[in-house]
Formats: sequence, structure tokens, C-alpha cells
Amino acid sequence: AHYVKVRKVCTLELFTPKRLESLRAVREDEVAAMVESIFKDQGPGKALVVKKYLSAVAFNNITRIAFGKRFVNEEGKMDPQGVEFKEIVGTGLKLGASLTMAEHIPYLRWMFPLEEGAFAKHGARRDRLTKAIMEEHTLARQKSGAKQHFVDALLTLQEKYDLSEDTIIGLL
Repeated sequence: AHYVKVRKVCTLELFTPKRLESLRAVREDEVAAMVESIFKDQGPGKALVVKKYLSAVAFNNITRIAFGKRFVNEEGKMDPQGVEFKEIVGTGLKLGASLTMAEHIPYLRWMFPLEEGAFAKHGARRDRLTKAIMEEHTLARQKSGAKQHFVDALLTLQEKYDLSEDTIIGLL
């Protein structure tokens, strides 16, 4: 029942063509900012490292669509929440890539011990950041109303679909 409810929220509310179209301005703004920064940074005969610009535009697109805020400013400086988010994503990728045979074959756990402490620490860190962002948005929604990005959408839909805070954190 929980999976059906979460799937329904995603398909009928979050990833609808209407909502994705409403977020088009965010994507266009980030691409325009990338082109502007390339133009500003590059001079004649200077090599262009595309990876730097593409990773920045992808990071800013994801954070603005999901959280409604840009963690990297125009000068390329990242705020503390952005640094934390980037570290959480990096740690999550490392932990996900380090899954052992014991994850798939439980009776081999004695031979391949899992780093359950690292997983728990990572989960708690991720939840703290997400809760802080959710609290910021709750306060902002009370002052100026809801926006189109995913945090506000999920907080708005929380009562309609009976979503717990943990479910919202998981979706984000």
C-alpha cells in the first residue's frame, strides 16, 4: 500500500508534464548561467574544460528543482548546505558502490561484514540536511506561499496523500 501511494504521488503529482514544464524556466536559467560563465571565463586561445561547467549546471539544476535553491553562486562559491549536500552525495555513491556479497546473500554475512555503522551515520547525516531544508521551506511557505519545486510540492501534498516526514525525506 505504501509503495502504491508513493508511486501515485510521483506519477500524478511530481513528474507530470505540467509540473516539469513549470520547472523549464529553472533549467533554461541554469543553462544561460553556464553559457554566460563560459563566455566570461574563456579568452581567445584558452582551452575549455567542459566537465567543470556541465557538472556545475547539473548540480544547480538538481538542487533548484528538488530544493528550490541554488547552492553555488555566480562566482562558483558553494554555501555550507551545498558543501554538505555534495559530501552526502559522494559518500552515498561510495557506500552504494561498496556493497558486498553479503548484501545479496545474507548467509554470507559472517564472511563479508557490512559497514552498518557507516550506512547509519550516512543516513542520519542525509536526514538532518533534508529536515533542515524542509524546515526552511515550511517557514518560507507560511510567508510567501508554495513554489513549484519538489520540497514545496511534497509538503503541500503531505496531508492529501498522508505522507510521513520520513516518506518525504526518502522521496527527496
